[in-house]
Amino acid sequence: MKSPIITRERVDENISSEVMAFGFKVGVTGCAMIGIWAVCCMLAALVSTGPVQMVRGYITAITGF
Repeated sequence: MKSPIITRERVDENISSEVMAFGFKVGVTGCAMIGIWAVCCMLAALVSTGPVQMVRGYITAITGF
């Protein structure tokens, strides 16, 4: 009679690499959301005031005049 042999393989996972990968994904998602929001705000300002007024406002913000 043959008896079954049960073996257990130990899976080694590096927890620090898993945490870093998760942190990276969270960071990329956050940056993407901020970038999309910034583009939406720029488009809204462009439609609201027009491109010439936006450039004039940008130059005024940089120079202070």
